[in-house]
Amino acid sequence: MAKNLKLNIKNAQLAEALSIKSIKGKKIAEEEQPEKDSKKPAKAKVVTKEPVAPTGPAKEEAPKKPRARIMAAPEEAPAAPSIEVKKEEEIAPASPPEIKKAPENPAETPIAAAVEKPAIEKALPKEEKVESKEEKPGILKPKPKEVVYEEEAPKKVQGFRDFKPPKQREVRFDARDRQGLRDLKEDEAWRKKRRFLKKQVQEEIIVRPKSLKIRLPITIKDLAQEMKLKSSQLISKLFMQGITLTLNDYLDDETTVQLLGHDFDCAITIDTSEQERLQITGKSITEEIKETNSDLLEYRPPVITFMGHVDHGKTSLIDSIRKSNVAAGEAGAITQHIGAFKTKTPSGEITILDTPGHEAFSEMRERGANVTDVVVLVIAGDEGMKEQTQEALRQAKEAKVPIVVAINKADKPTFDPQKVYRELSDNELLPEAWGGSTITVNCSALTGQGIPDLLEMLHLQAEVLELKANPQARARGTVLESEMHKGLGAVATVLVQNGTLKMGDAIVLGHFAGRVKTMHDEHGRTVNSAGPSTPVKITGLSGLVEAGSDFIVVKNEKEARELAQDRSEGYKQEQFLRSKKSAMDKLLQLNKENGEKKVLALILKADVQGSLEALKTSLSKLPTDKVRLEIVQEGIGEINESDIELAAASKALILGFHTKMKPNAEGLMKTKKVTVRLHDIIYHAVDDVRAQMTELLDKIEEQKDTGSALVKQVFKSSQLGNIAGCIVQDGMIARNNFIRVIRNKEVIWKGKLSSLKRVKEDVREVSKGFECGIVLDGFQDVKVDDVLQAYEIVYHKQEL
Repeated sequence: MAKNLKLNIKNAQLAEALSIKSIKGKKIAEEEQPEKDSKKPAKAKVVTKEPVAPTGPAKEEAPKKPRARIMAAPEEAPAAPSIEVKKEEEIAPASPPEIKKAPENPAETPIAAAVEKPAIEKALPKEEKVESKEEKPGILKPKPKEVVYEEEAPKKVQGFRDFKPPKQREVRFDARDRQGLRDLKEDEAWRKKRRFLKKQVQEEIIVRPKSLKIRLPITIKDLAQEMKLKSSQLISKLFMQGITLTLNDYLDDETTVQLLGHDFDCAITIDTSEQERLQITGKSITEEIKETNSDLLEYRPPVITFMGHVDHGKTSLIDSIRKSNVAAGEAGAITQHIGAFKTKTPSGEITILDTPGHEAFSEMRERGANVTDVVVLVIAGDEGMKEQTQEALRQAKEAKVPIVVAINKADKPTFDPQKVYRELSDNELLPEAWGGSTITVNCSALTGQGIPDLLEMLHLQAEVLELKANPQARARGTVLESEMHKGLGAVATVLVQNGTLKMGDAIVLGHFAGRVKTMHDEHGRTVNSAGPSTPVKITGLSGLVEAGSDFIVVKNEKEARELAQDRSEGYKQEQFLRSKKSAMDKLLQLNKENGEKKVLALILKADVQGSLEALKTSLSKLPTDKVRLEIVQEGIGEINESDIELAAASKALILGFHTKMKPNAEGLMKTKKVTVRLHDIIYHAVDDVRAQMTELLDKIEEQKDTGSALVKQVFKSSQLGNIAGCIVQDGMIARNNFIRVIRNKEVIWKGKLSSLKRVKEDVREVSKGFECGIVLDGFQDVKVDDVLQAYEIVYHKQEL
């Protein structure tokens, strides 16, 4: 029985060993097969030597133990021991895990002793013994497999069972990598280095021009771009020359631009073709007339300008010549607008320009002197030459026009022409009566004395000058005045100097354009054409033209609009430069003042452009040492709602000169509590502004002593506190006085007097030598022998 049992055990062990050998053979065959799918990662080829199966019991438990079948075997076969196969673990490619070695002497185990050695060697393959540093008796360890790795192969070792390798995590290049937020050590992720192709950058060779042609004004940025330079190079070069500019500042000086080009080896020339196009013609009116064929030229009426001091009788003389009464309609009996008239005389037609004589209207007089042919200098015979007379004389000399002196007010008993002769000779005008060349005429506007002689002399001067013009040419002239009409819009008073202005002509005036819709003469009558030396009022303009601008007729309205648009761009640049300079000047002025000055903000409104200029000129002459004038806005026309809103926002005073307020603006003015001052006489407006500036100044405080009292005794009261019993030593002490408490010749308190009594009655004042009781407001530390000095505060107005 025992013998049969031993045989069965041996057979079972032999069968199990054979089955293990077959399984291992299959695994090796599968590993050696080539991969069919090229897309799958390559598997590592493993070359192994099968270890000898241990005969003793395994220390580590296998996941599953194969069951051995009991089969019949011959009795001679020895019984084989049962063997547990351990599943091999995965090993890392860099350092494969250690495999436990079997003991050197497998016969020491009890099972191996029972099995005969020859029988096992026949059944099992031979395995080599692997020695380990830590030897444990009775345990056999297989020799580690020799692993050969291929490049980019999955790094694993196959065990006895087939299983899928772990998937490798795919790491992508994302925003965290761009920002440098990913740490490869922390993520423990392998990343394949990306190979970026280096871009081949071709170095650009900058070729700087040796010559340039530019238009002025030009910004530093644009100039640097044209010169192929950096803007900082030009700015630094200008800074070294003492000019501080920024990137977007304009250069308008031809010399500065050419010096910059010379520093960078570039010859710069100024292109004036655009400027010539905008000017339409580079010739002046006088040059154009001289170059015209003499057969086309015709005589034109002379333009006579009356100039002189205010209230010397200029308008009265014109009324006497025209048989009109213009002076009666002037506000304040003084001329404050430039007037243009065309009248007939026994000797022929003349055009008369009347200029204001007030000192504020110097620009009007200058415009009159520039467009005139002959200047009539009006001087009152009883007063002689004044400041504005000398100014008008200087302007006439600068314009290089002949001067005829009219000595007015010959009807007065104080008329003294010899005095005027002396003053004229002092100003390099020697009269004919004294052997000189200056024509002088004694006349009277009231009686008409000398008026025919004056007209005869004017025509004589016109014949000497041979004044001619071409009526067939395109019209050219000067804008004398401009205003904003309530129903007609922008209206301009122009003087035609050459050619003929017709109804419907396309016209360019300064940086505005227009088409002549209506034309009126000085009497308000409609005219269809205006020849040389004819003043007319025209409408149909795109904007309010600046007085003194030139006008010229072009082919059509489209060309006029294009020219006006191009001119307006240059005008905006000029205004920008002016505003920038003025802003810098204001900033420097504020820094210099350190905020100590008061500021009076003004909004100016006038009826015409000339009046506005005169008002600004007069206000600029006001002393501004203590109060600074700041003009917030200026405009032409009536005061409207937008002016009221702006004045309320900027806390400004609205000053209207020869203008009115719109009805809908009056209610808004009361709601916003805005101050509006309207004036018709310019010196009244200036005086009003001076008064407003004076009111802004702080009043000067003056302390005036009225009396003093000596404290004799101090009484205590439960209701009033300490009462100082005093005797008045000097002057008088009143109830409304202020008190200084003087102790040991030092002022220890200042304040008001609360109560003043004599005996038990309240009194208004106490005179010298009388006793009284005084209670001080807020001071109880009164002592005997204190001096109570009474004073009153008087405020005085400052002056500019």
